Amino acid sequence: MRTSVNGTDQSTSNRLDAAQERLARAIGRLEAAVQSRKPKGDNGQSLSPELQGQFQALQAENAELRALVDSTAERLDGTIAKFKEKLAG
Repeated sequence: MRTSVNGTDQSTSNRLDAAQERLARAIGRLEAAVQSRKPKGDNGQSLSPELQGQFQALQAENAELRALVDSTAERLDGTIAKFKEKLAG
């Protein structure tokens, strides 16, 4: 085994480089597979009009639910703070 100037084994370094290259290629293949399976719903071009309407309705519902969750979380945080004050005082 050859050792480099900084003390690392060159064969280990070569194996790590090869593994990193294989990992990068595998990630590329996975990303390509995901892209090919993704519906092109963001702009609606590949969705039928019915599905586009459902997609938009679900996006609106999602936004409403996120707002409700945020509001509920704020109220819950306030209630917890009040309980902590009462327990401490």
